[in-house]
Amino acid sequence: MIYGLYLSAAGALVENAKNTVITNNIANLNTTGFKNDFAVFRARASESVEDSQPAYATLMDPLGGGVVVSGTYTRHTQGPINVTGNPLDLAINGEGYFAVSDGEDVLLTRAGAFMRDDEGRLVTPDGRHYLSDLSGTALRIPLGSDISIADDGTITVDGATCGAVGVYEPLYPSALEKVGSNLYRDRAGAAELFPYATVKQGALEGSTVSPADEISQMILASRSYEMNMQMIRLQDQTLADLMGIARVTM
Repeated sequence: MIYGLYLSAAGALVENAKNTVITNNIANLNTTGFKNDFAVFRARASESVEDSQPAYATLMDPLGGGVVVSGTYTRHTQGPINVTGNPLDLAINGEGYFAVSDGEDVLLTRAGAFMRDDEGRLVTPDGRHYLSDLSGTALRIPLGSDISIADDGTITVDGATCGAVGVYEPLYPSALEKVGSNLYRDRAGAAELFPYATVKQGALEGSTVSPADEISQMILASRSYEMNMQMIRLQDQTLADLMGIARVTM
């Protein structure tokens, strides 16, 4: 009976973890360039097997140990491109990421809502990171009335070329780690300039979150969680009844 409680508790925990991921996705429904996450579960072996004891050391071992969260992963798919008309808004059509830096770390992002600061740098809305290359060198745009950014990232101000927006592709997308503020750290450190990217000026990439999909997944996770909790209550009551019978017969 205790074994059943453990299995039901494990099921409730993974469904709660899934619900947490879904809630974060829904909260970022309108976040520029956000990529939705999903939780992956795996079957857990019995404790004796995970402790490297002989397989099936007990009669309960073939039943396994329920499920556990294997990890949370990100779907790096293309989001919708929404036209804004702001000349400093940039979207990447296809693969690749913008590189931004705070002066110390270089991070990657798909969120291209930039502003120009007093130094001519293109910075994120919070002003903490500026558009750069992989070495952290800032891209600066001189003051001008006509700013044009071509599909290949070439920047022209009042008819004069003054640089280019770089788009970079990590060699191992699975090594990208979310660090908050819609930024990623490339743990492999193997991103390279991606010459085939298309930069769209005056547009932003929308979130990849689908409200219908997330809500349906949330309903399923909530129902599964409640079913596991009902099983816990049922097994707890059954155990209490057995203890009561045992006391009566003693």
